[in-house]
Amino acid sequence: MARTRIRSIVVEDVVYRWTVGQVDPGRVKVTVWRDGPGGALEVMAIFDDPWLNFGPIITAPAGRAAEVFELSPIAPALVAKIVRQALDMGWQAHDRATTRLQLTRDRERLEPSPE
Repeated sequence: MARTRIRSIVVEDVVYRWTVGQVDPGRVKVTVWRDGPGGALEVMAIFDDPWLNFGPIITAPAGRAAEVFELSPIAPALVAKIVRQALDMGWQAHDRATTRLQLTRDRERLEPSPE
């Protein structure tokens, strides 16, 4: 089993830690927490791992794979955007509760998670 890499990011002068873990071949979970006491933010996002979906990706019609598969990795800029949106939605990083949200397929908005 692969070791989880914990990354650091600063958003609005606050230090956060974050990780990305695979949920299934088409989804990942981004977990963000404040550096210090507090709760976590768990965000489900679409990500089609190219290694796990290699066959379907290379057999997709030319130039259409990006329409069907989400191949962009979770990058620090996206994590900063997630944190800002979650804070705007009322996430209290200092509370000990875990907040669960999901990122829309276009990666533009956060929504309440059905899980």
